[in-house]
Amino acid sequence: MREMSRGQKSPLFEAARVATLDRMTSVVQQLPAVHQVFQPSLPTEPTAYWSQLNDLFGDAMWYRSLTVLARALAQYLLVFPKLPGRLHLPPEKERDTVKFVVTTLEALAWHLTHVQIPLSLDLQAGLDCCCLALQLPGPWSALSSPDMVTHACSLIHCVRFLLEAIVVQPGDQLLSPGRRTDTPKAAREDGVDSYTQSPEYITTACRMVAELVESLPSVLALGHKRNSNTPAFLTPVLRNIVVSLARLPLVNSYTRVPPLVWKLGWSPKPGGDFGTTFPEIPVEFLQEKEVFKEFIYRINTLGWTSRTQFEETWATLLGVLVTQPLVTEQEESPPEEDTERTQINVLAVQAITSLVLSAMTVPVAGNPAVSCLEQQPRNKPLKALDTRFGRKLSLIRGIVEQEIQAMVSKRENIATHHLYQAWDPVPSLSPASTGALISHDKLLLQTNPERELGSMSYKLGQVSIHSVWLGNNITPLREEEWDEEEEEEADVPAPSSPPTSPVNSRKHRAGVDIHSCSQFLLELYRRWILPSSSARRTPVILISEVVRSLLVVSDLFTERNQFEMMYQTLTELRRVHPSEDEILLQYLVPATCKAAAVLGMDKAVAEPVSRLLESTLRSSHLPSKIGALHGILYVLECDLLDDTAKQLIPVISDYLLSNLKGIAHCVGAHSQQHVLVMCATAFYLIENYPLDVGTDFSASIIQMCGVMLSGSEESTPSTIYHCVLRGLERLLLSEQLSRLDAESLVKLSVDRVNVHSPHRAMAALGLMLTCMYTGKEKTSPGRTSDPSPAAPDSESVIVAMERVSVLFDRVRKGFPCEARVVARILPQFLDDFFPPQDVMNKVIGEFLSNQQPYPQFMATVVYKVFQTLHSTGQSSMVRDWVMLSLSNFTQRTPVAMAMWSLSCFFVSASTSPWVSAILPHVISRMGKLEQVDVNLFCLVATDFYRHQIEEELDRRAFQSVFEVVAAPGNPYQRLLACLQTVHKVATC
Repeated sequence: MREMSRGQKSPLFEAARVATLDRMTSVVQQLPAVHQVFQPSLPTEPTAYWSQLNDLFGDAMWYRSLTVLARALAQYLLVFPKLPGRLHLPPEKERDTVKFVVTTLEALAWHLTHVQIPLSLDLQAGLDCCCLALQLPGPWSALSSPDMVTHACSLIHCVRFLLEAIVVQPGDQLLSPGRRTDTPKAAREDGVDSYTQSPEYITTACRMVAELVESLPSVLALGHKRNSNTPAFLTPVLRNIVVSLARLPLVNSYTRVPPLVWKLGWSPKPGGDFGTTFPEIPVEFLQEKEVFKEFIYRINTLGWTSRTQFEETWATLLGVLVTQPLVTEQEESPPEEDTERTQINVLAVQAITSLVLSAMTVPVAGNPAVSCLEQQPRNKPLKALDTRFGRKLSLIRGIVEQEIQAMVSKRENIATHHLYQAWDPVPSLSPASTGALISHDKLLLQTNPERELGSMSYKLGQVSIHSVWLGNNITPLREEEWDEEEEEEADVPAPSSPPTSPVNSRKHRAGVDIHSCSQFLLELYRRWILPSSSARRTPVILISEVVRSLLVVSDLFTERNQFEMMYQTLTELRRVHPSEDEILLQYLVPATCKAAAVLGMDKAVAEPVSRLLESTLRSSHLPSKIGALHGILYVLECDLLDDTAKQLIPVISDYLLSNLKGIAHCVGAHSQQHVLVMCATAFYLIENYPLDVGTDFSASIIQMCGVMLSGSEESTPSTIYHCVLRGLERLLLSEQLSRLDAESLVKLSVDRVNVHSPHRAMAALGLMLTCMYTGKEKTSPGRTSDPSPAAPDSESVIVAMERVSVLFDRVRKGFPCEARVVARILPQFLDDFFPPQDVMNKVIGEFLSNQQPYPQFMATVVYKVFQTLHSTGQSSMVRDWVMLSLSNFTQRTPVAMAMWSLSCFFVSASTSPWVSAILPHVISRMGKLEQVDVNLFCLVATDFYRHQIEEELDRRAFQSVFEVVAAPGNPYQRLLACLQTVHKVATC
């Protein structure tokens, strides 16, 4: 994958892909020609079909090859999004993929029915393969087709059977009897489908999927007591499979209907290709609060599958709003009815907000199985990463970032257990790559620091102000700049092609007219919260929900006048609504600031907004203060006018210093969200308003960050720890820190690299690397300030030696996961900071050390160091070091480890791609002394002898090393015999 990401071809990957797909087709061809539904919970009939399947599933070798192939296919599907188009799944293989996935799950279920418990690895392979295949449009569409209905039903039956076997305890049931789904009368009477001979298994499949969806909040919810005995690595993958299955046309319409609706007597006649499509639920049923809540749960969980379904759901939710009129003063209705009506309106607003927001999910709008909400970070790309050493840092820091994500990410957009599947849903806004998702390594330290790693839920600041401007071609005009703008417009013709945003303009996403939806809501909300007649009153709780909805939905606004209307509406609401309503205030303040920021914060807007923020920061209501800080982050994004900055920034900086100072030593006892957004605000101020906040503010914040990072795990939670470290790294790269502050960060990072917690140590490692590379950039020979470009700075080399000692110490004393991470970055790090001789001396010595508990990781370091030297024309140095070190290797005990070390050494030194390719296999044989290991040792040693030793004296020296330790029957004796054969062949 690394080769292909650089635009190179990988013959090994391409060959493995072809072989895997061919083997998959071969398995499918062994199956009966006509598929029948496998229902594991029912006995099979004694027919030729089931006899053939029983023979296949019962064949241990066939079953073993099936599960191994499932693992290989899962690995291929895992990297699918990163592959060039020519390596995607060929259309002719899509149906075979579906058949293979169905067969794999049938085989797993068959083994369970025959009391042959599958290995957890096999279960994981089958479910991963199923999950990843259903996420791809091609296989999912194939499974959706009428001619594969038996495969869909079979898959549903098997998933249900496997899920019950995994998560349901003996004596328990998936759902309580009261929660089970009743098939509607009309469906039972007229459920005949023209494509199937046995329509009962279709209705059974519908019922099963509906019950699976019903079970998601309990048995498949991490942290729920009914999920406590379910393996954590299977819960997300099972959830994802259930959602993908529930979106199939065969079952989707039925699954979206809450079971309570059937009990209330709704009995429509089903239609569609499968006889399972129902009309939209009548609004009168949704006026029942419990029914409505279940309906909302289903549309949020399953998303929508087409523009038509989106529009139908939109109309249904609006229907609920229309049929629940607002209360008027003259009406005398019972309080219970008022409360019920208000609650339904609040639910409807929440539901319609979620529906509109789902159009903002990427890469496939409306599909929660493969997508999550778009993000547009407020932080700008770091220019320092585009320098020579910045690019080197990006490479090495990207590796550490990948490992940190694998350790601590919430993985909310990742279903399978594979570590390196993480991605950030940030579409490009540049015209050249409109809508393309930016790869994670390109977003290094750019995501909002207050967002927990891997968290994909909606957060304030989800979409930056700059992205709103760029994505919708909005110009943030200020009144102070109007005259200047008008003069420019008179002289300059309008551009023929304004900047475009993701997905062909934000007014339409996935074919949905989002602009009309958001405009309708804006006008509706305006009428609600600013009633024209004093006789109408909107319940306070509904006003708060409407403002909250407006705050969220405004991420999808596409025109400047929408933000103008939003600002005017909220300003008027603030004027007429009681200021004591703190629940409303927590949404009203950030919403007002957001609209003001998009409009440009001219003086007329800035003064009232600044006063609002000042008064809210003085509030005793914590959620309101958090809302104000989010509002501050919005307004800071639009470069504040000098007068506004002078008025507002001192207030903000005083608030941050006074609040952080009192809690820095025990942030764990404080509101985590408050601490996170305070830190994010402080970092943004230092980076973007350094002159306004001054050096004293920066120094105080750095000092308090040091206190937070030095605290115990109890006093500083992980989320805050990572937020602070990443913020400091970014400040270092933005060159806004003084020399003293930068030096304090170096000491802090080295200290934190040595903590016991692996993920905290790795995060600190990222900061340490950033400190070193930014220091290297400043003292680089390329800088004109360096008086002696040719001479390396001895002091910087000594400092680098101290740092590399810390890294080697972490390899020796850390956990395996830490040792592996450090081993990944060491070769590049050593090459960037040290001359080759020092690198070789250190690496080979560490590889041979008896105190090294992870020689397998050091073997990869040796390999990469040697390959770097080969690629830079220094193969002679590799040969010399191998010859110099041979006697040290042969003295190692036991012989098995000595032989293994030599094998790794010779493979690493080889210039043959074929010999290099066997390194992973050689490493996996560590400590073994079987015949295959001896054969490998002789093979790679002979390769080195033949192709890299040219001088006869060197050849004799090579042989003499092994003659000293050769003894009858040991590997060295065998090697000498092989070398004699080489001589005989050479003289012939």
